[in-house]
Amino acid sequence: MLETMDDLCRREVTELYKFFEDWFNGRIELTEEGFSRLRDVVADGFQIVFPNGQMIDRDDLLNRVRAAHGTDPLRIWVEGYRSRAIDEGLQLTTYQEWQSTDGPPRGRRVTAVLRRKPGARNGVEWLHVHEVWLPDAATPHS
Repeated sequence: MLETMDDLCRREVTELYKFFEDWFNGRIELTEEGFSRLRDVVADGFQIVFPNGQMIDRDDLLNRVRAAHGTDPLRIWVEGYRSRAIDEGLQLTTYQEWQSTDGPPRGRRVTAVLRRKPGARNGVEWLHVHEVWLPDAATPHS
């Protein structure tokens, strides 16, 4: 059965956040091969807008994540995934990203645009991400 863009994007979102959790916890080796999980799926021209309004590009994101290897023992998970086609090979995804360390979980609503890219892990790459904080009263389901 041929996978839909929604299937590819859902798997990519889930797997990439598992990578982030493992990377920040130091469970992935600090090697080019280990880091390739992120590097190879972030498109040229990628931008991310953080909840504080700061926008950075691909290179800045890669440098920040690489430098944060093993620095943050936290749990990360995704809930409420939804997506819809924007155009042929372009998908708009939304979901909640939750992070937990010692205190209560903190959540962000994430909107991302992914593009089909044959040969890429899960067949898609990340073009743009925009995050906003969820209210403190919001609680995860997991």
